[in-house]
Amino acid sequence: MMSTHERIGRPDIAWSAEGAGSGGGEPENILFPADVPQQRTDGGEGYQADPGKADGENALAKAERDGEGEAARGEADRVPEDGKYTLTMPDGIAVDEELLGALGPDFRELGLTNGEAQKLADRFIAIQAGRAEARGNVWGETVSKWADDAKADSEIGGRRWDATVRDSRRFVNNMGTPALREYLEASGGGNHPELIRIFAKAGALIREDDPATGGAGGTGRPVDPAHVLFPNDAPKG
Repeated sequence: MMSTHERIGRPDIAWSAEGAGSGGGEPENILFPADVPQQRTDGGEGYQADPGKADGENALAKAERDGEGEAARGEADRVPEDGKYTLTMPDGIAVDEELLGALGPDFRELGLTNGEAQKLADRFIAIQAGRAEARGNVWGETVSKWADDAKADSEIGGRRWDATVRDSRRFVNNMGTPALREYLEASGGGNHPELIRIFAKAGALIREDDPATGGAGGTGRPVDPAHVLFPNDAPKG
């Protein structure tokens, strides 16, 4: 169950590291490097938010620029009699309407204006964003260390590394599904030495000139993917 502090506004942060092994940027995707998602850039014309201001202040500045400043300022100074507050969230964050609806009457009882509630929300989001960034940094360092450990491994790394990556890709591409590849990329699991190890061993069994599904010199009979990993268990005949 999602906790209360995670629901009211959740920063859309998947990775916030800035370099492999340093807690930055997208951790290296060592099996499928071309599939690392690119950093999103926001374009378009119009009001440019001031990073030094809270989201509520930027929203008010935008309204003033658009000629709606007086109405927006009046709304910010108002205590909603019905306890229904209007909050402005940054891109990538959605208001938890259920939670806000539950807290609204308490905000009203405390005499909070829309602007004061917005300040609380802005502060909350900043704290959550900091926590999410810290978690992303730690996870990025973990995934990057997996990659370093795999490359240095005595069995699959060193001079064997290129062959390891080639065999691992062959297995994932031939026997895996798009969902598996998506999981490996999204989770960072594709960098784990033990997964790479088993993928490489399985991929080495799939000869490019004699694929398991039949081909040059093959039987022409499809082979269950499980039997590529455990050939001794394949049915006879």
